[in-house]
Amino acid sequence: MNSAGAVDIQGTDITDQELMAHALANAANTKSSEEFAIRHGSAFVNEYARTDSSGQRTDGGPSDPNHLLGCFPTLFPYGRGGFETNRPINVPYECHARWAMQYSDKRFRKDLQFAFQVFGVCQKREVCRSAVLQMKKSTFARHRNLLATLTPNDLTKASQEETRKVPFSNPAVRALRQQLSAIKTRVRGTDESRSSLRSKIWSTNLIFNPFSLWITINPADIQDPIAQVLCGAEIDLDKFSRTAGPTSGQRAANITGDPFASAQFFHFMVNVIIEILFGIKKIGNNRIEREEGILGTIQSYIGTVETQGRGSLHLHMLIWLKDAPPATVMREALRSDRFRDKIRRYIRTTIHADIQGKDDEETKQLPKAPEVSYSRTINPITNPVESKDQGHQLARAVQYHKCSVLTCLRKIKDRYQCKRRAPFQCAIDAWVKDNGEWGPKRLCAYLNNWNPALLICLRSNHDIKIMLNGSGTHVLTFYITNYATKKQKESSNVSALLAKTLAFHKQQEKHETDIQRINKLLLQRCSNSLARDREFSAPEVMGYVMGWGDRFESHHFVTIYWDSATKALQDEFPFLSSNNQRGVEISTQVRL
Repeated sequence: MNSAGAVDIQGTDITDQELMAHALANAANTKSSEEFAIRHGSAFVNEYARTDSSGQRTDGGPSDPNHLLGCFPTLFPYGRGGFETNRPINVPYECHARWAMQYSDKRFRKDLQFAFQVFGVCQKREVCRSAVLQMKKSTFARHRNLLATLTPNDLTKASQEETRKVPFSNPAVRALRQQLSAIKTRVRGTDESRSSLRSKIWSTNLIFNPFSLWITINPADIQDPIAQVLCGAEIDLDKFSRTAGPTSGQRAANITGDPFASAQFFHFMVNVIIEILFGIKKIGNNRIEREEGILGTIQSYIGTVETQGRGSLHLHMLIWLKDAPPATVMREALRSDRFRDKIRRYIRTTIHADIQGKDDEETKQLPKAPEVSYSRTINPITNPVESKDQGHQLARAVQYHKCSVLTCLRKIKDRYQCKRRAPFQCAIDAWVKDNGEWGPKRLCAYLNNWNPALLICLRSNHDIKIMLNGSGTHVLTFYITNYATKKQKESSNVSALLAKTLAFHKQQEKHETDIQRINKLLLQRCSNSLARDREFSAPEVMGYVMGWGDRFESHHFVTIYWDSATKALQDEFPFLSSNNQRGVEISTQVRL
């Protein structure tokens, strides 16, 4: 029988009749309407593997079933096939989760409760492992006794300070938040984990000079025919027809009903763009193959995945071009007419913001093709004219920006301003100033920048900007690195959540005397509370469960523990820690 339980049924002596009886008992409810075959309980579900008296893993039996077998009887109708149960070869939890999401009948990936519960278990285990590591840090010893003095009232006061956006006055609260931040850095899906990318961005700047391009990619998952094929729709991409296949409403229903396909489509498209269009590919042993792509030869890239309000995913990416000059060289080069002409040629080729020289009124009068993303890309080599016409249609449909209060307008000092800074600056040709300011040809002030090859490939809106070392580049660099790793929206007051968690913790551990165990459990419970109240979209969760993550990086980064390096330097050169002027002068020479 082709079922999820077939893997675990093999090799057992259970009969078909017993399996069918178990399935019917789970699926059928023969009791009165006021009674249920599966009852809700107030106790927490044990999310760890069960073992019998001999230490072997087991499904737990009816009295204490494996948490997935107990929660999802319709997904595991025979009471077999749960994660971390007895089987000849051990299968890790994360590997089994990825297998389930790719199961042929799609039952697991379409059950959002299952996906979110599996992701929650993975997050909690990461929290536990990180809390154990943090307990072994020497820095934790300084806060060990301080955390024991915390009370729920302290965190209630801290919640009021958090609402007023003022620093915490209680040192114990500051210590707790510091320890939680250190733990959450190692946990997927947290703001602290995303913030850890900043050090990678700045270190890449040190190695390869400042980044050259800033790109936002936003694939159209609802309308793209490739996404529909991943959902299971019957579409012949070799003989594509707009009138055949699912309607617009059916396409939207397919994507919303299958967030796995949405996430799979997003990561597939981004990887194809990076490898084929950008010409950079990661191969074994952390090696990279490069060739000239649509943007030139790329040295490195770092991208972060973010979710939109409707749940779909998009990407913010920083790109370092090969042989890009450092800031000082760029600043001098921009004073050269010849170099500025070279940049203008690059902008004309790479960054467009104009449709056949039409102004605002003429652009608005252009027909807006309906469902323009639901199409087959035209080969620009064999059909250059048709491909160019399709590019114009796409630009009018997806790159024309219309301001509204619901999308981009923000009230600043009693005036509404577009957060995307529309209307944009117009110009009859690409331009570059000696201070690094630049712009593409644009006669319609509401057309956003795009790359022609990306537009044809994606058939959706995107943005591209070149980074020159103008007077405000350092400010823009700080802004972009913060934006790329920005915190996700929070719908709760963190300190208030921690106050409830601490009250529960004090009640549960009032008889415990081991302060190390008390603090470890406190950190675990607080971290789990914060993770539990964080909002995630279903495609985000699918990406984490499948191991696709929330970032794209060209290089492998290794952590340097600078405290140890600093101590070794100070032991070797004692004058480095001296406060006198001579010590400062010598240490400066050593650094140089």
